[in-house]
Amino acid sequence: MWEKVIEVEGLVKCYGKLVAVNGVSFECYRGEIFSLIGPNGAGKTTTVEILECLRRPTSGSARVLGFDVVGGEREIKKRIGVMPQNFNAFERLTVKENVELLAKIYGVKADIKGLLERMGLWDVRGRRYYTLSGGMKRRVGICMALVSDPEILFLDEPTTGLDPQARRECWEVIRDARRMGKTVFLTTHYMDEVENLSDRASIMIKGKIVATDEVATLIAKYGGGVKVAVKGGKEVEDLLTRFTNNVYRDGFGNIIGVFNSKLEASRALTALYQYSDKCAAEMILPSLEEAFLRLAGGRIDERGELV
Repeated sequence: MWEKVIEVEGLVKCYGKLVAVNGVSFECYRGEIFSLIGPNGAGKTTTVEILECLRRPTSGSARVLGFDVVGGEREIKKRIGVMPQNFNAFERLTVKENVELLAKIYGVKADIKGLLERMGLWDVRGRRYYTLSGGMKRRVGICMALVSDPEILFLDEPTTGLDPQARRECWEVIRDARRMGKTVFLTTHYMDEVENLSDRASIMIKGKIVATDEVATLIAKYGGGVKVAVKGGKEVEDLLTRFTNNVYRDGFGNIIGVFNSKLEASRALTALYQYSDKCAAEMILPSLEEAFLRLAGGRIDERGELV
């Protein structure tokens, strides 16, 4: 049985009349990458700051590595690493100096060279922090969060604002942290990030958890099925209806057939080949973004807003 390293039950956080976190419950297991997904204002950062012992809950309970966040702050803080959403290091210090400084603050004798090499930072160790690209700065942040050899690594929106290549490079650094034996807890609003990195995820909307499961299971449950999209006339539409009762036309004139599995969709595609000179068909697999749309009633834009 998997070991629970984070246990949250009925967690509530209020600021006056504002309920930022409203009865949240979930669990995180040792060695996994777990994501808390939601738009800006969903309560993700407040939740993770409670787990990091930076805020106290109004009610409910949260335990990290067996310690209650109320009363066990000292033990928890010794055993976690944190990169906050608005992370920044000392601008005038070099990469290596920043990491060494944090090691001194924690009072640990870390393998600085080994850590910098693993994070892909050894070749830029002598560069001042302010000269680095956004992606490199995030690497430094993750490196600094790892310098105390934590059991759990909290990364709050680690790739926000990065270009696509820098985001993928950051993903590899996060995977490497897991390969080092760390449990990684992410907050993010990027669905592709969760699909590429996470074992399990919770979807959070307006302070509440609306679903928690393995990412593949969330997609299977709420992603809307496997689709076959094809442009064509009545004969093509009639052919699709032989394989599924769920056939409709979208706003772009495509005929869409929805299937329960890839196998069922493949059978329809095979039959459509007889019309290959008249139409082009494609299979569209369900995604976490589609699952989120069905659960939340909207999508998250690049800025993290629910639209």
